[in-house]
Order: sequence, then structure tokens, then C-alpha cells
Amino acid sequence: MYRQYSPRTFIRRVPNVQIAQYFTDRGTNIDIDWGNIGETEDAPVFDAIERLPVDLARRIHSEFAQVHELACGKGVAAILEEASLWNMDWSEQFAAMSNDYERAMWTFLREPQRFEAAGAFHEMDRLSFSWHRFVGHRLESQSDEEACEALGSALTAHYRRQGRGRHCHVDPYRRSDPERYCFFAYPEDAAQNELAYDDTGNFHKRPRQSAFEVIFIYRPEEGVVDLYARGDKKEKAALAELFCVNILGLTGLPDESGREPFNLAVLKDPSFAFRTDPCDQVQSVDVRLLRLDLPFDREKGAGRRITFEARSTPKVSKALHALIREATGAFPVAMSDIQIGRAKLCFTFSPVGNRSPKTLTFEVGYPDTCTLKDDPHDQIARKYLCEWGIARNGSAARLAEAG
Repeated sequence: MYRQYSPRTFIRRVPNVQIAQYFTDRGTNIDIDWGNIGETEDAPVFDAIERLPVDLARRIHSEFAQVHELACGKGVAAILEEASLWNMDWSEQFAAMSNDYERAMWTFLREPQRFEAAGAFHEMDRLSFSWHRFVGHRLESQSDEEACEALGSALTAHYRRQGRGRHCHVDPYRRSDPERYCFFAYPEDAAQNELAYDDTGNFHKRPRQSAFEVIFIYRPEEGVVDLYARGDKKEKAALAELFCVNILGLTGLPDESGREPFNLAVLKDPSFAFRTDPCDQVQSVDVRLLRLDLPFDREKGAGRRITFEARSTPKVSKALHALIREATGAFPVAMSDIQIGRAKLCFTFSPVGNRSPKTLTFEVGYPDTCTLKDDPHDQIARKYLCEWGIARNGSAARLAEAG
């Protein structure tokens, strides 16, 4: 979910010296005596921006909104991650700054390339990738200009058959811990007319030629391609094939024979130990929901399922399994004959400072669906699904939402 940008709140949170530098760098004079306004006095700056030509004011607010998106804990973490890939350590500088707005604005002003990459990381971390396929471990990922242009051209040819995609720009990024090769593609969308006001306040329709987003991720240690794109499974498979051919050097898209399904059977055991490393700060793991898929019975019908849901409390642990025992005490089907088709898990992380404990709730489904995203806490959950044997063969390859 995108954070709501408020111009006046933004002006109050960013130090005056940085806002002044922003306008100086862009050669824009807004006639402000910076020495005579307080740090939280937003009206003079806001009013000065509103007096500028409409297009210029829009551009300023657009850039301020970009900074606002990264002015939070996860946004700053994305900035530091990108910096570390270039052997830049800004942790001490950031620690001395007053807030995340100052940290994000500092990066925007001084390191625009790092800022742009961090913005892509931050967006990626909030998405549930809707398609995935095992394609092979540790393949060589081409990210040079020629490879990106080849992928862009292939996407253009693909979307031109749909009446769009006349142009396509591709940005490659590399992420670490775990290693991921990420490609953000921006094909041109079909022309649209939108209702709008012009600079003189006249209301009319005007054409809009926007781009949409397609994101590819290759995880070499897992051998998996994840895809974020519009369309059905057939459409996504076609897009993934273009990526495999132009970036990974494959002759096509491997079939689904390499699919490694989740094994949710361990979650039937109420005594199963969710062991974690203290360094990951996992305080507890609670199973919140289990869907029991009953065996086929010719006399009773097919597709029989029962879903149980409960939350544990400090006084009542393993609440879900207690509910299952209570409800199935006289059940004629043995648990050993029941398959777990879906589960909801909740990770609770140890609190940092005076903050409340962080919780992460997600669902896992047989054979290979999951609602985990890509941010640091989700990566920890991915790791333990492998270690606990839920993601088979030590692979988190299937950790994406079904498309």
C-alpha cells in the first residue's frame, strides 16, 4: 500500500536546509528567507510553490512524493541495501540525522542513482509475485545494455499484438541476502483519454500515453523466476519465456516438471517445534488456519474440505490444534489420511526499542502457493519454510502468490 503524500507534512518533516538545497540545485527561486522561518513552519514554502507555474509545481510535488515514499523504516533499509552493493556504508551518517525524511532527502539530493534503485527495491518488497517457475540453478544472468534492449524489443513485439507496447524501457538491478537479479520493464500502454484541467483551469479530455510495469526476478540459488505482470497464466508464461531466452540464455521456458510442492503435513503435529536462530529475532510462530482436505469417499462425494481457524493467546497456546481435536474427536477419518491443503502462519518478531512487536501473517497452499512478499521479514519466513521441511528440497522456489 502506497503512503499518502501530504505536501505540508512533507515540508515540516524535511530540514529547511535540504529543501533550500533542492531549489538551489534546480535553479528555482521561490523567494524564501530561510534564516527567518522555523523548521516546522510550512506555510511560506507551500505558498511559494503554489505561486510557481503549474507544470513546475507539479514536478516539485512529484519529486517530493518520491522522497516521501522512501521516508520510512523499510525505505531507508532499501537505501542502505543499495548503498552496500556499491561498498558504501551510510549507517553512521544516517544515525546522526533527525528522521527518515532527512535520510531519504539526503539520498535523493546526493545519490540520485542509489535513490532510484532503492525506490525499485522498496516497491518490489511490497508486491506479491503472481507467477513463478523453476528454470535452473545458478544460471548466468545477463544485465548489460544489449541484453536489456533485447528483452525490451521482445516485450515490444509481444505487446504490439495487443495494440500497445510501442516502446519498452528495462532497468536491471541486483539485490543480495539472498542474491536476486531483478528487471523492471516499462512497456508503453494503449492510449487513453483522461478528464483533466489545463493550466488555465479549463476542463477537458486529453490523451494520455502511460507505461505499465512488468517485473522479473531470478533467484539463482533457488533456480526460480518470479514474475509480476497483468494477464492470465498463459500470458505470464509467454512473458517469462522472453525473459528466459533474452536474459538467462535458455532456449525456452522449462516445463513445470521441476516444480517442488510444499509439504504441509508437518503442520498437523501440534508438537512440531518451529526452531529459529536467535539472530533472526523470531519471538513465536503460530499456526492460525488449517484447511483439511478429506480423502475421496464414493458414498459421500469429492472435494470435501474443512477449514479451522483460531488464534493462540499468552494463556492458550496451540489454540488451533486444540480446536481441531475438539471438533474431530469422534471424526471417522484418521488425521494420517487427511491432507493439509492450506495453512496460515503468523510470525511475531521481537520488538525493537519501544515499538510494538512486528507480526507477519501469510498463507501457504499445496502444491506451491504462498502470499509472502520480498521484504526482510518475508525473507526470514522463506528461510524457515525451507529449514522446517515445508518448502521441499531446501527450496523457497514456490514462495509466491498463485496467479
